[in-house]
Amino acid sequence: MAEYIRALGAAVILAALTDMLVPEGSFRGYCRLACGFVVLSAALSPILGGADLTLPSYTAADTEAAEAEARARVLLQHKSNLEDIIEAAFPDCEAHVEVDSEGGVKSVTVENASDPDAVRAYAERELGAERSNIEIIEAEGAAGG
Repeated sequence: MAEYIRALGAAVILAALTDMLVPEGSFRGYCRLACGFVVLSAALSPILGGADLTLPSYTAADTEAAEAEARARVLLQHKSNLEDIIEAAFPDCEAHVEVDSEGGVKSVTVENASDPDAVRAYAERELGAERSNIEIIEAEGAAGG
């Protein structure tokens, strides 16, 4: 009970000091309203005693999980963007790209490319893929089969 009275007294004193320090004008009304809510919440604290009105706390594990999820979404979007870039440059093909955890290109697989050498050169030059990690799957019915 003593803690309740101290909290209520502190809220009233804080409201009174705030009211004295705020200059005249329309802002004073807003400050009085805010201070009134503070005093009211202090007065009602025994009634709301069971209610937890604090903001939820997040642990480091929650933050790390959220960061990992966001990173996975970004990497998935990056992969999709790279595939779209190849398919825009070579509309007749279908591209599949694998990226590492840093977003670097691990491998590129392109299906139905009409000009495999151009696709290979493009993937090396524009995406930074290593030649050994670029696979071109020839179009069905292409010569050389």
